[in-house]
This record gives sequence, C-alpha cells and structure tokens, in this order.
Amino acid sequence: MGLFSRLFFGKKKAKRQDKENQIEEKYKRREPIQPISPSINEDFDLGISISSSPVGVSTDSTAKDFYVYHWYIKDTGEIFYIGKGRGDRYKRHHERAYEAEKIREMYDTDVRFVKKGLTEDEAIELESDEMTRILNETNHQLTNRIIPLLTKRGNGYDRSPNTPKLEFEKAPYLYPSDIEEHYFGIKPRAFDTVEYDNLKRVVIEYGNTHDTKEIYGGNLDKYLSETKALLEANGNKILKTRFAKSVTAWVYLGDDYVTNYESNQKKALERIGRNVPTYHLIDVLKLLKDKFGDIDLKLTEEIEINPIHNRVPLKDIRNLHDWSKGFDEGHSYWEQGDSERKNGNIEKAIELFDKARYNGYDAPALYNSYAMAYRKLKDYDNEIGILDEAIERLTKDNEPPMKFKERRERAIALIQKQQQRK
Repeated sequence: MGLFSRLFFGKKKAKRQDKENQIEEKYKRREPIQPISPSINEDFDLGISISSSPVGVSTDSTAKDFYVYHWYIKDTGEIFYIGKGRGDRYKRHHERAYEAEKIREMYDTDVRFVKKGLTEDEAIELESDEMTRILNETNHQLTNRIIPLLTKRGNGYDRSPNTPKLEFEKAPYLYPSDIEEHYFGIKPRAFDTVEYDNLKRVVIEYGNTHDTKEIYGGNLDKYLSETKALLEANGNKILKTRFAKSVTAWVYLGDDYVTNYESNQKKALERIGRNVPTYHLIDVLKLLKDKFGDIDLKLTEEIEINPIHNRVPLKDIRNLHDWSKGFDEGHSYWEQGDSERKNGNIEKAIELFDKARYNGYDAPALYNSYAMAYRKLKDYDNEIGILDEAIERLTKDNEPPMKFKERRERAIALIQKQQQRK
C-alpha cells in the first residue's frame, strides 16, 4: 500500500479492525494491529510535513495529575510497555495488555515515571512521543498494540522476521509474532507431515487467509476444490466441527500464530482427550495426487435462484462509503437481530438485519447471521442471495471469503435436494 493511502486510510482501517475484533468472536483471530494514521499539514516553505497523531484517547478530564510511565525488565533495562494514567494505574493489572502482563509474570520488572503532574492532553502527547523515541532510537521491543505510524519499527505483532517467507505451492509455517519470539522464545513451527490414514475425517481450518496469494498464485479456490474432490472420491469425510470426536486431522488453508495452534490443541485435549494432527492443504493435495493422480473437477451446475426480500439495493444503502458511521448507526440493529435469531424469532431477526445493512453495517458477522437465519427457515434462495452479496462486498485482493463460499456450496446442495424431491 502506498504511503499516502496508509496516511489517509490507516486510521479508519485500524478502527474497523479493532471494533470487529471486539464483537465478532467467530471471526476473531490474533491479527497484527494497524498503526494509527498521522495528520498531514501543508507547509508553504517545505511542501507537506507529516506528523504522527497521538495514539491515546481523551476522556476530557480536567485533572492535572496525569503521568506517563515505563514498564521495564530490571536485568536488561528493556522497556516493554509505555502507558499513561493517574492514581495507581501504573501498578494495576492491564487486562488488554496481554503480552505485557505475561512479561510481568515471567520476568523481574519495575516501573519508572517519565513525567508527572500532566494534563490529560499532555500525557497523551508525551506517551506517543515516548513510543516514537523507543521505536526509533533503541532496540527495545514494545508490546503496545497501537503505536504512532511514522516509526522505524512496527508494533511487533506481525510474523517474526525469522519465520520462513511464503512461497508458491509450499506449505507455510505457523508463526510467532516478533514479541512472542523475543520475550517468550516461541519459534516458527512447521505443519505436521501428512499421513494418509489421518485423512479419514478432516476439518478444514481457515486460519489466516489474508496472504494466500503467494501460496496459491491467486487460485485458492481451485486448490481447495481439488483437495476436497480427491478426499471425497476416496472415501474420506470433511467434517464441520473442529472438536468432533471422530476428527482425524485439521487441514489449514493459510497460516496462523503458533499460539492459536497451541490453544486449539489444548482445547482438543480437554474436549476429545487427544491432540489432532495438523496439516497444510498444499501438503495434503500433493500426497493425494501422488497416491491417486489428478482428478477432473465437476463443474457446479448453475441453478436459478429467486430470492424474495425487502432489502434495499446496495446503491441505496446509507453510509455506503463511511464504514465507521455505518458501524455506529447499524451495529446495534445487528446485535438486537442476532439476539432475536438465537431466541427463535427469525422473521424479526431478519427485519433487524435489514436495518443494520441499510444503515451501512457490513461486517462479516451480519452476513453470517443473515445466512444462519435463512438456513433455519430453509429459505435457500435468500441464503444464496445474501451470501452472493457478502462475497461481492468482502472479497479482498481477488480472494473471496472462503467461509461464505463454502456455505454457499452447501446451500446449493440443499436446494438441489429440495428440487429432486419435488
């Protein structure tokens, strides 16, 4: 992404990602946090000067007893967190600073104050300046999830630099973040070597599919279709539930954090009493082709759908190009609607989803709720219709959201069964 695109759109993207992560548990993964965008001011002598906006949020307090503080490791002096606050904030547990709290548990740490007796605005400004100074002038690894944009180093939540690079038709690695490798010694982990006997009952795991273009050359759909066809043609089953008692392997489409993988394995031990072999789709497809050869994919027969609904056309949606405003005005309708759906009031739920959509709310959770509501009614025409819209609106870098494509395929199969019974 170009510099000026980052400047103008980075803040909106960060806000969107932050809000979606808070509300969409089904879609929540550990993702790199976007930096806050800077402000741009014209300077008649120098052209354009760029300065990073402070990262803190003001509460409009008029108090003058704010401070800025460092948390640091005593043995090394390394600063791992910068914060602002008042009262005993500096020593309280920071629920949202997960990595920083983990460091406090593992290491002998202490606190030092950068400056006291500040107004809130002064503290916000100094906090941002300190983050910039640490990231530009030292090699200390901060764990703050939001940092100023114009720094020489990022926030450390992306893949560790020691993670092998993504390559075409080669399985990636499960990766640690820079923070996890630096402080906790977590290393990249290769996917397990595929054993055919473990492919009897598999679950497709999506993981992080944002960067799959390098692996599949932009043809993820083709690789997935071939793998599924070869599995099913040879008597293997594709399950829907990650922790099904009969599951024999997880097959990832993309990569993921090592810690997400470890968390899933821990849950598997708790729920089904064993770990689950974890493979990558590329390796699974190679083994299947070596064993059975290529397969001719059957083209999905196009079916005519006739969705009947009261939704406004996309062009008439309010806040269509203002995601933040759409979220603010539409999210509450989705929340109410999903509550109605869970209580079995499906028609009422759909009415509320329509209001959320009309006001500009377009998060994946909305379309997932729509699809589940129509599936409950066995209204597959409307389910396919809303999934088509979701795929159109949520496709990024020519990679469609695979969960919605998979659900669409299932809906088509169900509508074909309906037609066969007539």
